[in-house]
Amino acid sequence: MIEQAFPKITAVERIAFIETLNREVSAVHPTARAAMVSLASAPVDTDELNAAIMGAGVVGFLDGMSKRNKRIVKNTFMYADIKALMKYPAESQKEERYKLFMQTMRNLGWMVSRDNYIRHVSSEMRLTMANIAAQIIGTVVSGAIGGTPIGAALTAMTGSTLEALKKEPEALKLFEKNAKKPEGGSFALASCTQDADGEILMAVGAIQYQARQQSTSVLFGEWYSSDVSIYKGMSSMMMDEEDYAMTEDLVVKELARLREMALTLEFGVK
Repeated sequence: MIEQAFPKITAVERIAFIETLNREVSAVHPTARAAMVSLASAPVDTDELNAAIMGAGVVGFLDGMSKRNKRIVKNTFMYADIKALMKYPAESQKEERYKLFMQTMRNLGWMVSRDNYIRHVSSEMRLTMANIAAQIIGTVVSGAIGGTPIGAALTAMTGSTLEALKKEPEALKLFEKNAKKPEGGSFALASCTQDADGEILMAVGAIQYQARQQSTSVLFGEWYSSDVSIYKGMSSMMMDEEDYAMTEDLVVKELARLREMALTLEFGVK
């Protein structure tokens, strides 16, 4: 189990980490490329809607978030997700992949207040990944800002995002293709908001699973708990935009280079 406080990262360390990641993790492994889908014909992402697909990630934004803050979430999440998948593409590397994702997020300016990675144990005979993901977000929010109006809104946003995804065939199809892998799959669900000062707060639930056979739908299909092995990561974090500014140009340029893997698809409502 991973759960710890993290030391402050200096500007020099942040920049060196991202430069090294861009230099050393630059060739796209075939497994990683196969996990991503080109969206060349998809509508342009305008940062106006309240949810988005980012590779194998789904994020919901509470009303009132600025376009700038939505773009920060998308760029940092997508960059960290792509680099982790490129470096650790194998199913056996799921824990290493999660650790690198979180390490990258911290170097991009996210201040992590909770981070753990454990095996999911269920007493239920049947389960859905959507319900597990929603439970993870609920647990994260409860531990970070439980009992507050923002906490309640973030928890509700998770359910609203999943319901909206059900009604968006193209978005759901994209998510399924990105999340499924030959021996299982992985995905992340996040809910975001910003406070009165414009600071971004995000709760993230990550699921990585191995299964004897795939369900008809990763999120909404029923799984027999005896047929699937599930690991989950959960984290809460807040963005320090001054820290992100140190590496933003490096991130944006790298995402442009990896544009076929780094496209997002909005859905939901304004």
